Order: sequence, then structure tokens, then C-alpha cells
Amino acid sequence: MGSIDPNKTAKQKKEARLIHVAELYAKGYALRQIIEEVKKRLRLETYSLSTVKKDVDSLKAEWREARIAEMDDAINHELYKINLQERELWDAWEKSKSDQKLTSKKQKGITGKTKAVGPNGIVDTDKIVTTGIEKTEKDEINYGDPRYQAEITKLGQERRKLTGMYAAEKKELTGKDGAPLFNGFDAFMAECKDIADFDKEVNEATQQETTDSTG
Repeated sequence: MGSIDPNKTAKQKKEARLIHVAELYAKGYALRQIIEEVKKRLRLETYSLSTVKKDVDSLKAEWREARIAEMDDAINHELYKINLQERELWDAWEKSKSDQKLTSKKQKGITGKTKAVGPNGIVDTDKIVTTGIEKTEKDEINYGDPRYQAEITKLGQERRKLTGMYAAEKKELTGKDGAPLFNGFDAFMAECKDIADFDKEVNEATQQETTDSTG
């Protein structure tokens, strides 16, 4: 790992630092461990606790924005597919309402004899001689296939769910052997605990720095 070029701007220096801070924070390093490791990797003389806290906070905000952007992209992609399917279903629905004329043909004939060449020579064979064709037509009135409307309704429901038009549903779900699942609330509480532990570590480190400086 090389040191940071002193001629770089403050922004460039921060970006170089964040690459290492992100890796170390993801691996579970404590703040003081991050400070020492970054100083060693980048050959820094100083790297304060307040600066590492700002770096970590900056990374968290960036990660949060990235997750939101990814979710927006996924939702837009699903909405595009729903719109495409819906257009095709509406076209099929309109076609299913078109009236049709059904035509059928019935042949009439008599049985006669004809000569044919077989393995044993010329023989008489039966042959049906057509004497007439009876053609009938019937108008079929269509009112639309209800299956298309059912699918269109389902797609509308999916669109409303994706765009948040429905109120949140409360569902009681359990995991294996009735154990609770790690749901969104659990995730929120875990993040709150992570923030609290982080702030606690910062406060303890700050107090220690104050004690060291006055002692």
C-alpha cells in the first residue's frame, strides 16, 4: 500500500482513505483499529477519531443511497414489464370480443366400382363418388374472454403494490419450528443498536483521549 500523495486535494485524499475504511469497517474492525490500520497502509502521521467517524458516516450514507437507487431501478423494471403485459392482454381482450363467422362443409357421395392395378393384376375396388357439397355458415357472437380481464386485474393489483398505493399489511410469519423471522422491524432495531454501539465507542474513545491529554 502506498502513501497518499501530498499534492492531492482534500477530496482525493478522502476518497483514497474511504477505500480502506470501507473494507475494514465491513470486516468489523473497531474505530481505533481502523485508525491504526489506515495510518499504516497510507503512511499517515495523523488520523483522528473524529475524522474516522466522519468517514464511516459518509460511507453509511453512500451505501444507503445506493440501496434506495437499486430498489427504484428494480421497481421501475417491474412496472415496465407489467405495462407491457397489460397492453398485450388488452389487445387480446379486444380480439376476443370480435364476432366470427363459422363455416363447415359436408360432402355427399355414392359408392361405385373402379378398376385398379394390384399385385395380382387389375381388380375391382370400391370408390366413393362425390355428388355434392353442403356448406353451412353460422355467426358466432363473442362478448370477450373473461380470463383476460382477470389477468389485467391482477396486474393492476401488482402495480398498486409496487407504487405503495395499498396500506401496509400486518402479517404474522414464523420461521423453522415456529421461530420468528428476521423482519423489517428487526432490521431497523439492529441498525439502531449498531448506531448506538458506534456512538458509545466514539464517546469512550473521546473520553480516553481527553484523559490521556490531561493525565
